[in-house]
Parts: sequence; C-alpha cells; structure tokens
Amino acid sequence: MTMQLEPPLMERLLNEAPVGILLLDAAGKISSVNSTLLNFLGTTFDALKGKSKSELSEPQLQLLFEPRQTIFIPASTNRPERWLRCDSIRLDSDWAIHYYTDVTRQHRLEGEVRRMEEALREHSSTDPDTGLFNRRGLLSRLEPQVSRCRRYNTLMSVVMIKLLRNQGREPLEKNDLPTVARMIKDQARWADTLARMGEDELIMVLPETSSQGACELAERLVKQIQQLPPLKPDSELGAAFGVTAWRTGDDTNTMLTRVADAVEKARAAGGNFVAMA
Repeated sequence: MTMQLEPPLMERLLNEAPVGILLLDAAGKISSVNSTLLNFLGTTFDALKGKSKSELSEPQLQLLFEPRQTIFIPASTNRPERWLRCDSIRLDSDWAIHYYTDVTRQHRLEGEVRRMEEALREHSSTDPDTGLFNRRGLLSRLEPQVSRCRRYNTLMSVVMIKLLRNQGREPLEKNDLPTVARMIKDQARWADTLARMGEDELIMVLPETSSQGACELAERLVKQIQQLPPLKPDSELGAAFGVTAWRTGDDTNTMLTRVADAVEKARAAGGNFVAMA
C-alpha cells in the first residue's frame, strides 16, 4: 500500500530529512534542493536554482553533479568544512536524485586513526612485514656495538643485502623479502642483529666477526637465496651483498654509508655478488 502525502507534508519531510537531497532535471540543471543540503553548503536555493554544472562558479559546488563519490566542501564565512558522500538514483524521466550524507566526523576519525598508526610506526622498532628490526631498531642495536668496538677495539662487521629479481629488472614479489628474512634469521647467532632497511634491503650486524668471516657468510647466503623455490616462473631471485668491518674512528653513519656503497657495487656487477668496502 502506497501512502499519498499532501505537498506541504512532503516538503516538510524532505526538508527535515537527515541527508541532503538534490534533484536534477533532464537537462542536468538543479530543480530542487532540501534545507539540509542548503545548510551543508551554507547557501540559498536562489543561488542554485536552475543552475547547471558550468554555471556554478565555486569548483567544489560543481562536484555536486558527480554521482557516487565523496566530496570536500571547504569552510567559508557561511559554513564549516564538510565531507559529503553522494549516492544517486537515475529516474526513468532522465531526472536524477542525489543524496548527500555528512561523513565529516567519520572522515576526521579515519584521519586521526591514520595519524596514530603512522606515529606508532615511527616509534616502533619492528618491521610489521618481516618481524625484524626496522631502521630505528637497527640503530638502537648498532650504536652500542660501535661504542663497544671503540672501547675494546673488538671486531664487528655489517652485511647489507639488496634483493634483486631478474637482476633488478623486475619488482620483488610480495613474499620475497619475508622469505629471505626467515631463512637468514634461522641461521643467525643470538648476538647477531637482522633488520629491514628499505623496500628490498636487509642488514646484518655481526659482533666479533671479521670482514673475512662476514664475506664467507655472504657467499653462502648468495647460493642459498639462488636455491630458494621460485615464487614466479621464469624470474630469478638473487641478491647483491655489501660487507664492511668496523675501523678506528667509525660511527654508525660511516659504516652504513660504506656498506651501502658496497651493495651498489655488487648490484652494478649484476647481483649474486659480494662486494667489500
């Protein structure tokens, strides 16, 4: 059963609806706007009545003609800033009804969640994809080792690993880095530190290890990476390795810069190669 409403009651119901409503005629011009949408926009019906998209001077108001999207309405003297989600229905007569829901609060909450997640990532010491230390965690482990070398003149080496698919001509597969990270982690000593440095880079800090010992480890890892089961047909996974050892006067930045230069030399040589610096 369909209820028949008198025009005054219908107009009141539309104006008191919690969503904005806009009616476009067959020519794509604004035929009707309810009070809720006028309040959202901080404008009057006279300013919109009979206007087409090109006849609205404010770019943000032109977005009202685009169906099914979220639009941003900036603040002005007549309104606060708002985010409106649009849903639309095309009528048989080629007229269209657009419904606008105010999602400003939801959008702000989502933005706050993103900012909090970013802040947590910045203050976290662990990479979520591999479970290894991230750069922050690496530095917290490397700096005490450098201080120990300075004080006791002990050995320490750093190995950087840059994964390459088809010698760097193709991007890595999603599971490439976690797979290699697990393989190396299983072989690391309890005193070693393994961390993720970038999208395709891992780094190992090896206390009480000479450059020769670090190179021998890197050579073994080169072969083991090549022997991993292929994740993608006709696409070889390899790695470029850089190795450096602590020298008198080194700090963390010096060592990381030097090992990064060594990795670049190994990458330039085509990968599956260990370069010393």
